[in-house]
Amino acid sequence: MNPKTLSSRLVVGAAFCALTAAAAASNEAAGLACAQLTTVRIPDVRVVRASEIVPDPEWLAPLPTETDRFRAPVRAPFCRVEGTVEDEIGFELWLPEAQAWNGRMLGAGNGGFAGFFRYETLARGVNRGFASVSTDTGHKITEVNWPIDHPRRLENLGHRGQHLTAVNAKKIIAAYYGRVPHHSYFAGCSGGGMQAMNEVQRYPADYDGIIAGAHGTSIVGISARWLASALIAQHQPEVSLSPAEWRNVADAAIQACDADDGVRDGILNQPRRCRFDIAKTPGLSAQKADVARRLLGPILASDGAVLFPAFDPGVAFSPINSPGRAGEVFAQWGYGDPNWDFTKFDAARDIPLVEALVPGAAFTNPNLEAFYRRGGKLISYHGWTDQIVPVQSTIDYYESVQRYLGAEKTREFYRMYLAPGVDHCRGGAGPDNFGATYEEIPNPTAEHDMLMAIVDWVEHGKAPERLIASKLDKGKVTMTRPLCPYPQVVKYQGRGDTNDAANFVCAKP
Repeated sequence: MNPKTLSSRLVVGAAFCALTAAAAASNEAAGLACAQLTTVRIPDVRVVRASEIVPDPEWLAPLPTETDRFRAPVRAPFCRVEGTVEDEIGFELWLPEAQAWNGRMLGAGNGGFAGFFRYETLARGVNRGFASVSTDTGHKITEVNWPIDHPRRLENLGHRGQHLTAVNAKKIIAAYYGRVPHHSYFAGCSGGGMQAMNEVQRYPADYDGIIAGAHGTSIVGISARWLASALIAQHQPEVSLSPAEWRNVADAAIQACDADDGVRDGILNQPRRCRFDIAKTPGLSAQKADVARRLLGPILASDGAVLFPAFDPGVAFSPINSPGRAGEVFAQWGYGDPNWDFTKFDAARDIPLVEALVPGAAFTNPNLEAFYRRGGKLISYHGWTDQIVPVQSTIDYYESVQRYLGAEKTREFYRMYLAPGVDHCRGGAGPDNFGATYEEIPNPTAEHDMLMAIVDWVEHGKAPERLIASKLDKGKVTMTRPLCPYPQVVKYQGRGDTNDAANFVCAKP
């Protein structure tokens, strides 16, 4: 190339870069004030209210649901944006002040069948400088028979609600700050974990890093067990197990297998090694032992294939004894009839029926190539004593991705951690605090905090290895234990305090 031509191109290129930078700076300076966000014009989006929140010294959002235990305080000023997408997909977007914004977006997963905002995650995000967003996915938890005659609501719950919220939240963020987020993250557990997996599988461009807790592979299989237990409670109450009896079944397994880990501490670090006969549970009749065995066992198709896997030993199953509540998925989602006769329930027929009718109710696609090629990172986790979603279902999905993409490629972008002694998302005998979704932790480093770990992985290429989970009592750490990347397991080294993670290692099973 002629040197003069090259020189002129370099000058033009430099000028273009300078103009681009100036335009970007000008655009950033042109961000709207909080109150002005109600004037933003985005197709199918309506900002109903935009309010300046100034904590003094802290501000508490309403409880998301009547049964929630946490009201996470907000300590940083922010703009609270309330709005809708497509008329009924409600969202809240909390925007830190411009000088406090870290340039990132955090999406919050719901729980259950959604219908509320996950304020705990919004509070956690805005306290850390994330622009944070949550959606009810298009209905309210207080609505009775919300899916009847509204098929789009089921699709919104399954996958559209979170996707449309993510896409449009970025537009509002750009209007407020003058620029879009440089990276976006999502964190959810249970129903929120299921939403996370739909995001990874269906919308790989929405988020750069995703934390998915207790997700399994289907929201329908969970409901099948609940309905089966409710029908037993209604029609055979003499053999239905009480919560105390379910706890006894779990405790008997832990007592029988605890020493297999090399330490007796009331926590099974390797539940899959446990071989426990439920009939040996003290005080449990033979009939109740048979019921427990059936409800904890796999759910089978008519040809004997496993539709939904069994629970591991040490789990205290959490039943729902009202068929109306337990069978909502089948009556309303599957048959469109809130008065459907629950005694007609047939798991082998009805699980595939609902999964076929409701997009996003099952999320089994192992092809995560698009997410991988974008540089996306995924961390999933599951408590070994989860009493609602069997751990094996999450393991099954992870292994299906390994088979499809290969173990080496999978490890480049996807890690799974199984937490000993941890129940559904949180709670249980084991350390349940590791910065995945809800509560803040006393030591928010990348080793102790999944949110920081995935940010480091996405933005700095630092893949997480061993993580540390903490047990808190009134804000004080009483126990720590490693979380190991699957298939590694937690092993005690044979000496030292069993409440200290330093005395455990991650090793092959």
